[in-house]
Amino acid sequence: RDLLQDKVSSSQLAQVEKYLDKLWGKVGIDVEFTRHFLDRVNDERNKKPINTAELIRLFRLTYKKHGKKIPKMGPDAQAVIHDMETDVNMPFVLQRDRDGMLDMVAKTVMRKKDFKTSNQKLKV
Repeated sequence: RDLLQDKVSSSQLAQVEKYLDKLWGKVGIDVEFTRHFLDRVNDERNKKPINTAELIRLFRLTYKKHGKKIPKMGPDAQAVIHDMETDVNMPFVLQRDRDGMLDMVAKTVMRKKDFKTSNQKLKV
């Protein structure tokens, strides 16, 4: 089985981002993935590769559960989204962009059971 198939490509991530922008746009949030995020999504340390379906699930559950609350956190707020079923953790920061929209910048991502952070944890 080709290992490269398990990797998330930058074009796949761009597709995910497009979909998430539509969803999160309803609460005035634009989703952004960093270069580091792409590296981390494909990191061996995740044990089991993180796939696009898991990323979409993470953001959809977060939207359902915390979609109203996250925009109210305001610019420069940081938190970690934790999917309790898949153990995927995604630290993000909110930043105001040039158009005055709130960007949810996904800084990194990893699959880890006991992810330690000093930031607020949003469990889904």
